Amino acid sequence: MGVLQTGVVSSTAQRARRKESRHRARVMIAASAAFLFLASIAIYGASYYILPLDQRPYSEKHEILKPSGTIGLKLGVIGTVLFFIIFLYALRKVIPWLGRLGTARHWMDFHVIAGISAPVVIAFHASFKFQGIAGMAFWIMLAVALSGVVGRYLYAQIPRSLNAAELTLSELHDNERILAEFLLVQSVFTEAQLRKALTIPSPDRASRIGALGAIVRLMALDLATPFRMAKLRRIAGGPSTGIRSLGGLLSTGNREVEDIIGIVRQKGSLSKRVVFLGQTQRVFHLWHVIHRPFSYAFALLAILHIVVVMGLGFAGLGTR
Repeated sequence: MGVLQTGVVSSTAQRARRKESRHRARVMIAASAAFLFLASIAIYGASYYILPLDQRPYSEKHEILKPSGTIGLKLGVIGTVLFFIIFLYALRKVIPWLGRLGTARHWMDFHVIAGISAPVVIAFHASFKFQGIAGMAFWIMLAVALSGVVGRYLYAQIPRSLNAAELTLSELHDNERILAEFLLVQSVFTEAQLRKALTIPSPDRASRIGALGAIVRLMALDLATPFRMAKLRRIAGGPSTGIRSLGGLLSTGNREVEDIIGIVRQKGSLSKRVVFLGQTQRVFHLWHVIHRPFSYAFALLAILHIVVVMGLGFAGLGTR
């Protein structure tokens, strides 16, 4: 019976990993497509967007790129579509069939891509003229997008299992212990070298850091991680390996070393999240309180702008 249960659990974990891999591939495709689309518009329209406003009507691209132009109007439509995609993340919580499609984390990944892309698309649609209701909506949208990036970072700091459920503190400590036991039996790095690579604030010290300070410290640790791993690579491979791997920033090609460094990175990430877990959760909940009013204000202004343009026939404003 125990073997059967183990097989079922293993099969379930494998399906979850395959599902996660497919999701990462879809996210990569969506992000790449958004980047290529925005880059192509920027390259094509650069000569027009850098012109002073009073000289743009004389540009051969004016009839195409002005807000009511052939491309400009389509960009407005695309921005509106992105606007609805952004709010699907909130709607999935109240529409049952949407909630059954994927996990909250999967939805958030596409929510973030749409949230980052939308302000840029709208900026191109407006040809970087931010006036009136549309201008106010744009700046609020930009604030929402920036806060969304922060929110996604905070979300990533709260450890979750493959099914996206938050792990308990005891589960986190169990995972941390397993990784620590593995590192104790490896023979590539000494305990002192690993301790230096895994240096993080103690729980007592972390608890005394304010909410903003905790986030800054988390980001600083994330930025320092590649350089700590690079130092381990240089220690394991010597000067010649350091040169070949750009000072240890790239893989050494040594499977054993890279496997251990992968475990060290995983252990450091988990330990960091455990230490700052309470503060991260509090800041994440506070972020929700701030992020939502901005989102609703943007939605109201965006709808008002669309109603004015479509209902009162103001599309021709872009001709000037």
